Amino acid sequence: MSREAPELSREAPELGSDGGSDSGKNPRKRPRRISPLLSRNSGTPLKHDLKPLTPLSSAVRMLLMAAGLAAIGIFAGVYVLVMVLCLVGMLFFHELGHYLTAKWAGMKVSQFFLGFGPRIWSYKKGETTYGVKPILIGAYVRILGMNNLEKVDPSEEHLTYRSKPYWRRMSVAVAGSGMHFLMAILLFWILHSTMGFNGINPPSVVEIPDWQIGRVLAESSAEEIGLQTGDKVVEIGGKQVRTFNDLRDEVVTMPGELTELKVVRDGSQILLTGTIGVVEGDPGAGFLGVGPSRPPPQRQNPIFGLGNSLVDFGKVTAESAKGIAALFSLDGLDGLLGPLANFGGDTEVISTPGGDGVDPNRAISVVGILDLGSLFAQDGPETFLVFLASLNIFFGVLNLLPMLPLDGGHVAIATYERLRSRRGRRYVADVGKMLPVVYIFLLFLLTVSVVALSRDILDPIDLSLN
Repeated sequence: MSREAPELSREAPELGSDGGSDSGKNPRKRPRRISPLLSRNSGTPLKHDLKPLTPLSSAVRMLLMAAGLAAIGIFAGVYVLVMVLCLVGMLFFHELGHYLTAKWAGMKVSQFFLGFGPRIWSYKKGETTYGVKPILIGAYVRILGMNNLEKVDPSEEHLTYRSKPYWRRMSVAVAGSGMHFLMAILLFWILHSTMGFNGINPPSVVEIPDWQIGRVLAESSAEEIGLQTGDKVVEIGGKQVRTFNDLRDEVVTMPGELTELKVVRDGSQILLTGTIGVVEGDPGAGFLGVGPSRPPPQRQNPIFGLGNSLVDFGKVTAESAKGIAALFSLDGLDGLLGPLANFGGDTEVISTPGGDGVDPNRAISVVGILDLGSLFAQDGPETFLVFLASLNIFFGVLNLLPMLPLDGGHVAIATYERLRSRRGRRYVADVGKMLPVVYIFLLFLLTVSVVALSRDILDPIDLSLN
């Protein structure tokens, strides 16, 4: 797209029944057909057999799909089933964003389906057919005329995506990711405003004034003094203590000393007296035997909760963007392919509770997502909601990569056309010239998916939550 070819630049009024081809001047030229990968149906053929289903066949298919979901719950576990339903919900709302903005922009939406494969259930209202299919690994809406390759009846050209102004096309293209981002913010808001949440990557507990004793070691000087979990030491030996680091710094200078501690317990201050212990093997350093924790987070009012939700959203978005960018680096490829290839550099391994370590550059497939989601669901609603919010943000950022068939590819094309348009003359990019790059990108995505799936099956991530 760096140089302009004659067939690359056309004014919008010239887009006719052949979607921009000049077949009227060359009757022997066969009109080009749109690649299924470039339409909003994510690979579904343009023409579907939408013959009406009988009530009996529709009911049977619905029962079979329900039985399949029940089998997942029975054999894989109820938490895996919950995660499957959450993923289906994410896919639905992603496509709902495209559907609503397309209808709002006056575009023709002929189909809105959840899932792939043979139809289980469908009905038509107005110009749109709605339905469900059994393979719940995606969803799609069919928007008329997504690019210059699609053949459209001239009488419906004004209903196409490609005929609409730049801001209308942009609103449709970013709506899927926008829905993911809204869901993430909503989940963070629920955490802050209804459950209480400390936020994403909060400051270290040893550096904040809002702390309490989280554990007391058995047979330690802390136990002998009478310290309990939930206490907060605010003064030791007459010196004020603000953070746990302050307490640790004072204790280490008091080995074997008899001292007085001022402690906040259940909202009241009490005085405790006892002797500070010593570090085993280092009699010159004092040791108390307590560990810090954060007090249970308090629910925030909706306004403050929304503000903190936006902060958390920004943090996770930045980390997601870094993670996706890292996938295309040498370390990222090394983490993806693992023992199959060595692209240079030592791979850092991060430890996980109960596990042998996880490669931070490792790509995770749907199987890995289901495994992680089920583990986090068992750990409690807070951990699970954070995971769902983070997953929504990751999907939203990934979909904005400027490559077809992702939504970001449509954003890039619309923006490029906008920049190339001059003096009211609409420039229309020839998407056909982009197909080789699209197929290379799809091959890369397929490779990532296959390798990630293989590793998640043969070498599953161990994130024991014990």
